[in-house]
Amino acid sequence: MANQAVLAAFFLFVLAVFSKFDLSASTLVHGKVTCLDCHGGFDFSGVKILLKCDKKKPITTMATSDGSFRSVLPTAEKKRSPTCLAKLLGGPEQLYAHKHNMVSELVKSKHDIKVLTTSNPLSFSLSCPKPTGDNVGSMIGDSKTVDFPGTGGFGFPPASFFPFLPIIGIP
Repeated sequence: MANQAVLAAFFLFVLAVFSKFDLSASTLVHGKVTCLDCHGGFDFSGVKILLKCDKKKPITTMATSDGSFRSVLPTAEKKRSPTCLAKLLGGPEQLYAHKHNMVSELVKSKHDIKVLTTSNPLSFSLSCPKPTGDNVGSMIGDSKTVDFPGTGGFGFPPASFFPFLPIIGIP
């Protein structure tokens, strides 16, 4: 009789524990990273991708040797579709990418509605692309040179900063 009471209590405990779990509170993410100027057998392992949904903690995943990645993302609510992003972080070598190729919104897959995939391909180059007239401003890390005026002599600031010589420390 005591064994049946213990078994019933254990069954109710297990039922209570599993009723609190929401097993569908996560979403599977599939994606692919491509290289624009790599040779055919390029190894993508080591390329990092950041996945982020709504106000949840971001998750970092790594691409496999063929450039694909899979991960599980926690989602906020099942009722509405979450706003999720994938961002190319970097790799074992220096990677170059345009801003629009680094970030992609995650959307529901056409083949499986329970799976998210990237809306735009995440792509990069191994060599720095030469800027052309229409994409000069959209390059990552483009730098503009700034001409500073010449330095003044004897530790004084340049004359363009002060049109007069400041008098400092006269008793």
